[in-house]
Amino acid sequence: MLILEQANHIVETTLKDRFALAKEGKPAPIEMTCADFDGVIFHMYSPQDDKNILNLSIQTSAFATINKYGLQARLKQIYGPHLVGSPESGFNVTLTVNTAQLPANSDELAQRFALLKRHIYAQPFEHVFEQIDQGKPVNEILDIPYRGDERTFITTQGKDRVTVVYSINFKDKDDIILGKVFLGEFKKSVGGAPSVDFSQNTPPGEIASVKNLGKPDGFITQVLFDRHFKKESRAKTIDMAIIFRNYLMYHLKCSKSHLNTRMRIRVETLLKVLNRAKQELPKEKKTASGRTFARAPGAGSPAPGAGPSKFGGPAKFGGKK
Repeated sequence: MLILEQANHIVETTLKDRFALAKEGKPAPIEMTCADFDGVIFHMYSPQDDKNILNLSIQTSAFATINKYGLQARLKQIYGPHLVGSPESGFNVTLTVNTAQLPANSDELAQRFALLKRHIYAQPFEHVFEQIDQGKPVNEILDIPYRGDERTFITTQGKDRVTVVYSINFKDKDDIILGKVFLGEFKKSVGGAPSVDFSQNTPPGEIASVKNLGKPDGFITQVLFDRHFKKESRAKTIDMAIIFRNYLMYHLKCSKSHLNTRMRIRVETLLKVLNRAKQELPKEKKTASGRTFARAPGAGSPAPGAGPSKFGGPAKFGGKK
């Protein structure tokens, strides 16, 4: 199955193109807006007075909640001088780069900018894992409104277990059935993998105390063990956790598309079989007395003075054969 990439492809390729032009001494200003998963909006633009400056801003509804868990310090650590103190109006974070002073490895910088959404959404997980590393209990349930009315809940059970619960709303009701089948494969025992469970109406016990859960179509529960958030595997675990909902929806849509394609192919095959089964009726028929009978081509009503034919039209009779 396809694993969705964390970096925004449009942002990354656009920045690489602009960096390449700048290195050739042809800086090109930009004004572009694009979207990402979970309702995230990116805005890339250059100030009117300096075409060498390139800014990247991001807007997400979950920013205010995530910011409580040390997000600004994390972004400052990752982006350093590229992080703007006062972001663009209407956006949560703004990064800037002077294309006249690019580092030698500008492609790495472009990819780091394209991972801005990933670093923002990863911060709640980083916060919980760091608290566990320091031996500090995390008594609260982190409630992240990552996508409209869909939320992610993160809670801990001791020092060796972290539970992640996603509330899911399916746009199509048949997605619930397909989702249960799809998630049933995750429940199979696979060595080293987190355990996954799906409940359709009843919230799992880990978030039973949370108020205003609403009425989502289902809850997906992942249990991460200490081997999943050790230093060497932590980044991959976070990547999988923050992209899991989009990963699920992507493959549900692909499965439905595949089923529809298979049904169309099957219908076309059956139509071909039916067309081959058509038989041409004989043009001549025989009466009970053995005389042959054939309808005159293009004949309509019987000729004047002629009686109606037994077969519904003027007839010609031949001799016995």
